[in-house]
Amino acid sequence: MSDSLFMPLTQRASGRRELTGWEAVWMPLGEGEAERLTIGRGVGWKPIEVPRQLAAAEGRQAVWYRTEFPRPDHPGRVVLRIGGAFLATNVWLNGRLLGSHYGYFAPFGFDLTPYLKAENLLVICCESPIETQPEKKRHIMGLFNDGDLKPYPASAYASLPEPYRPEVPLGLWQPVQLEYVGPISVDWLRLKPSFEAGDGRLEVEARLRNLDGRQMDGEVELVVPIPGRESLKLRREVRLGGGMEQTVAMRLALPGAKRWEPWRFGERHVYRAEVIARAADGAESSRIDDGFAFRELSWDIGPRRWSFSVNGRPVFLRGACYAPSYRLDELSAELFASDIATAKAANLDAFRVVANVLPSEFYRQADEAGMLVFQDLPLTGTYVYHGRNDEARFFESAARQQQAELVTMLHNHPSIALWIAHDEPPWLATNFDLGDVHSVRQNHSIDQELKSTFEHLDPSRPAVAASGDIDLHLMVGWSGGSWRDIGLVEPLMVTAFGAQSLPDVDSPAWDTIGKRWPVADDDPAWRHAGFQPVNWAERGVGLPSAHPSLEKYIETSQQYQARLLRFAAEHLRTRKFESCWGAFAYHLVDFFPGIGFGMLDAARRPKLALDALATAFKPTRLIVEPLGFEAARPFGFVQDPRTPFAARLVIVNDDPEVMGRGTVRWSVSREKAAGSRGLDRVRDAVQKKSYSGAVDVEVPTAFEPAVSATTLSLPLAAEGEYRIEATLTISGHEVDRTELAFVITSAQAPVRTRPEIPRYLAERLADLDSLRPEAHGMSFALENRTRPAVLAGVTGLRLDGVLVTGHQLQIETNAGLAPLPRRLDMPLGRRQLIHVATSEQLGTGAHSLEADVTVPGVASGRLVIENGPKSHGES
Repeated sequence: MSDSLFMPLTQRASGRRELTGWEAVWMPLGEGEAERLTIGRGVGWKPIEVPRQLAAAEGRQAVWYRTEFPRPDHPGRVVLRIGGAFLATNVWLNGRLLGSHYGYFAPFGFDLTPYLKAENLLVICCESPIETQPEKKRHIMGLFNDGDLKPYPASAYASLPEPYRPEVPLGLWQPVQLEYVGPISVDWLRLKPSFEAGDGRLEVEARLRNLDGRQMDGEVELVVPIPGRESLKLRREVRLGGGMEQTVAMRLALPGAKRWEPWRFGERHVYRAEVIARAADGAESSRIDDGFAFRELSWDIGPRRWSFSVNGRPVFLRGACYAPSYRLDELSAELFASDIATAKAANLDAFRVVANVLPSEFYRQADEAGMLVFQDLPLTGTYVYHGRNDEARFFESAARQQQAELVTMLHNHPSIALWIAHDEPPWLATNFDLGDVHSVRQNHSIDQELKSTFEHLDPSRPAVAASGDIDLHLMVGWSGGSWRDIGLVEPLMVTAFGAQSLPDVDSPAWDTIGKRWPVADDDPAWRHAGFQPVNWAERGVGLPSAHPSLEKYIETSQQYQARLLRFAAEHLRTRKFESCWGAFAYHLVDFFPGIGFGMLDAARRPKLALDALATAFKPTRLIVEPLGFEAARPFGFVQDPRTPFAARLVIVNDDPEVMGRGTVRWSVSREKAAGSRGLDRVRDAVQKKSYSGAVDVEVPTAFEPAVSATTLSLPLAAEGEYRIEATLTISGHEVDRTELAFVITSAQAPVRTRPEIPRYLAERLADLDSLRPEAHGMSFALENRTRPAVLAGVTGLRLDGVLVTGHQLQIETNAGLAPLPRRLDMPLGRRQLIHVATSEQLGTGAHSLEADVTVPGVASGRLVIENGPKSHGES
C-alpha cells in the first residue's frame, strides 16, 4: 500500500528547504512511464505552483511533477518530506523509483541520501481516480468523493449536463521539502500524560530510525519546558542496528502539573515535549516536538447509553460539524483562528470533523482554544458493494493504514475527544432505504474492526464504529419528516441537525453559483452547487418558482434554517443528561462556494442561523418548550382555540459560575387579531388575550440536568398572533430573556400538493414512456438509476387527471404477478414492471398516469408516466 517513511512531525534539527521551480504535465501513470517522464522526458511540461490543489476528472486523473535541485551542502542525511498529496503518489529521484504512498492527509517521505548527485531531478506522479458509482467506490477520500457537501453532490446522480463533471482533488496540496538530519531520526512521539497522587506523570514513546546502514550508538534526550521553572530533562543511551527501527520509552514526573479544561470551564494549560536524538560524538541528529496536556476523559458509550465527562465533570457538548474548505491548500492558520473564534462567539465548545482530516495547525489551535473534537476517519457512505475480492482487500488495507496514521498524528492533542470509524455506513438501522446494500450489512465487519483497533491504539479515548449508530443524525425537517418531529425524539447524542439555506445576496459565493433570476427549479448550476430540489420542495421553503425574487428566496431560506436550528438545539438542551449529551449543528461553514448547510457561507458571510444557534446555545438559557401544537409550513407554531395553549418553561445551565435561586417571569399577549367580523368580532372582544405570572426556581448547576420552572396551560380562544415572553433573573440580575411567537386559529391548514418529482430524477427512477395497456388494466416500468433504494409507497393514482379507484398494484416476477410489497427493493439498473389491476381500460391515444411515489432518501412526489410516442394508438 505504502512503502514510504511516515513523517507526522517536522524535523527541527539542521534545517530544511522548500523545493520550488516545479513543472507539471497531465498523463496517466502507465503512459507517463512509457513516455519516460520518470527521467524528465516527454513534452507538454508547464510551470506550476506547489503547493496547489488540482482537480481530477474523467480523462485527467493523474498529474506528473518535476523539479531540479543541487546536492545540499549537508554532511548528514537528506530526507524528502511531502506534506500532503492526493491520492496515490509515486516518487522518483534521478530515474530511480523511491517508493509510493496512498492517502491524502498524512505527511510522508524518503531518505534521498544514497541516490543524490551533484544535480538532481525529482519526479512525482499523483493519481486520484474518479469513481462514478459511489456505492462501489474503493478509494478513501471521505467527503471529497461522496456525499452531498462537495461540488456535483451525490444526490445529483450523475444527471448534470456539460460542462459539469464529477471531480475529486488531486496533487501536491502541501509543500515539498528537504529536511537535513543525522543518521538517527525520530519519526514520531506518543505522549501519555496522567496524574498520580496529585502530580503529573508523562510517559513518552519515541520511534527512532537508523537511516544509515551501519550500527549507530547515541542518546535520546527528552526535554519538557515548564513555565517559570527550569526545563525537565531525561537522557537515555540507544543502540540501533543498520537500517533498523526502535521504540524508546521514557517516564518523567511533572510536579504541580495543571489540567487542560474546555474553554467554558477553565484555563487551557498546554505543555510541549521535545525529543532530541544525538549520535555517539554528541552531534545533534534529529529534533522533533509536540504539544500535550493533562486532561482525563471518562465515558460510558454503548447501545442505548451515553455519558461523557472531562476531568470528572459531565459535559453536554454544544457543537457543529466542521469541513472548512474543499480546497485544502487554501486552509491557513488565520482561517482556523477566525473559524474557532466564530464558533466560540456562537457558544460552541466542540467540533465534529466529518469524514475528513485537517492540517495539524487546526488541531494545535483547537488545543489552545479549549475546543473538543470528534474526529472521523475519511470514510463516508458505501464502499466496494458487489466489489471483487481484491477490491475489498485494497479498501480494507487502506482503511487500516490510514487509521494507524491518523491516531499517530493526532494522539497527543487534548482536543481530540472521540474517534469515529465511518460516517453514515450503509448498515445503520436508519439506512434501511438503501435496500440490499443495507440488508447485507455492507462494510459492517471492517467498521467494527476499526472501532476495536481505535480502542487498542488509544485506550484513553472512546471510539464508535459509525456516526449515526449510537449517536443520531437528526436531519428531520430536511431529509425526511416534519420539523415538528424533532420535538418527539429523545436521543443520546445528536451529531448532525440542520437544513440548507442560500448565501447572502451580496456574498462572493454567487460568483461561482451564478447570480441570476428567475432560475429553473432544477437548474444545473444550482444542483452542481449542492441545491437539493426534493428537500426544498417537500420540507423546506419550496422551489425557486414559488418566490418573487432571489432576495426574498434567500431571506425565507435563511429564516427556515435559523428557526429549525434554534428549535432543535433548544429541544435537545431541555434533555441535557436525560438522556441527551450533546448537539452538533450541520455545519459551521459551507464546504465550498455553493448552496449548503453552513451557518456561514464559504466566503464566511454569516447567515441568520448563526445568531439563532448562538442564542439557543447561551450558557444559561431559559427555553419555551411548546406542547401539543400543530406545525405551520414552512415553519411556525399553531394552536387550535378549542385547546388550551400549553408550554413548559425550562432552565438549562452550562455556566459553572451560575447557580442558586432565580425567578422566572412570563407573559402571553396577543399582538394581532385574526380579522373576525360580525358576531365573531363581538365574541373576540370579550375573550381574554393576555396572561402573566412569576415563579421562583432553583437554577441547576452546570453539571446537572435542565429543570422545568413551570408548565403553562392557558385558554386562548381569541384567534390571532400571540407572543410569549419570559425572563430569568438571579439576585436581581437578568440572566436570560426568551420569546416564542405562535398563532391561535381554527382555520385548517391548506393541504400542500405533493410536488412533481424533478424531471432529471424521475428519469432515473422510471421509464417515463412505459405506460402500456394490459388485459386487466395497465402497467408501467420502474428502472432505478440513482443509488440502491427502496420503493415505500405508490398512492394517489390518476389516469388523465381522474382518480383511479378500486385497483390493485402488482409486480411482475418470474413466477407471474404478485401483490406489490409494502417495501420493494430497487437495485441499480433493474427494470421492474408494475401492474395496475383495474376495470378501467387504457384506450387508444395519448394517456398519462400520475402516481404519488415515495423512495426514501431519493425522492418523493408525483411521478408522471405516459404511453410514449411509439405506443400511441395501441389498444
